[in-house]
Parts: sequence; structure tokens; C-alpha cells
Amino acid sequence: MLNRSLTKKTKLEMQSSAEAYDKALDLLNYHDFSEKAMTDRLKKKGATDEQAKEAVEKLNEYGILNEERYAERVYAAWLSKGSYGKLHLQAELTKRSIKQELISTILEAFTSDLEEEHARKAASIFLNRNKKKIALLGTKDPKIYGAASRFMVARGFSSRYVRILLEELHFDDDM
Repeated sequence: MLNRSLTKKTKLEMQSSAEAYDKALDLLNYHDFSEKAMTDRLKKKGATDEQAKEAVEKLNEYGILNEERYAERVYAAWLSKGSYGKLHLQAELTKRSIKQELISTILEAFTSDLEEEHARKAASIFLNRNKKKIALLGTKDPKIYGAASRFMVARGFSSRYVRILLEELHFDDDM
């Protein structure tokens, strides 16, 4: 046990901006980063603030690190999921450290018609997953309405879109 703690590597500082740049290129082999995420990662790997900043500037200059392209990729991947709302999208983009002005642009592209389509897909998922409970309890049981509301909110839908699922439950009950 003692040997492991002695052999553990300590955080090494990078000697130059070129070393930070090389490390950034290595990191980009695995996946894309936003500027902030890349800067943070380089600092964790031992770069100083200045080295990380210079490496990110160089990556931007060569078009290797392009925050707009990265944001669009994140949006496209998220969009393909097809059953999440605008609030979930905003949280995902923020989690990825994308600049606020890009987040605003992407959120504008996610129209209310598109969000309604996603809400309908989410409602369908909920109904399919909960067929047995709905058959057992019926759609008038408050537990079903509560579970449906929590499901939609957890997927990033506002109350406007939660209603879609609640209306589906009511419609199923009328049959």
C-alpha cells in the first residue's frame, strides 16, 4: 500500500505553451471541447493560465477549436434524441461550457413546433413505459398525473408541454 502512494505521480507543470498546445491536440483526439472546457482541462494537466490561453488561441487560429462548430455538433447530437425539451437543451449546452451567445442562438433555432414534436415523443415514451401502471390504476389516479408531470419536467419541458402528456392520459381515459 505504501508503495502505491510513493509511486503516484504528482501534477507536473508544463514547460511551455507549445507543450500545452500538444496536450490540447492529444485531448482533441478523443472528443471536441469548448474553449472554456479546453482551458480548464489544460490547467488540470499542469498548464498555467497563460499557457492554456495561448494554446487555445492557437487552436482557434488554425480552426481546430471552433466553439460554434462544437455547439452545433452538441445540438445535432442532442436533437437526434428527439424527446427532450428546451430547458434540457439549455442545461446540456451550459454543462458543455458553451458561450452564452451561442446558447441563445441555438435555443432560438429550437422552435416551439419542434419542442411540441419532442414533447409528443416523450409522452409516447411515458405511455409505453407505464402501460401496466395505467391499466392497473387508471388515468384518473393522481399518482399517474404526478409521475407524468415529473417525467416531462425531468426531460426539460415547461408546463405548456407537460399538458400534452396529461391530455393524452385524459384522452386514453375517454376511450
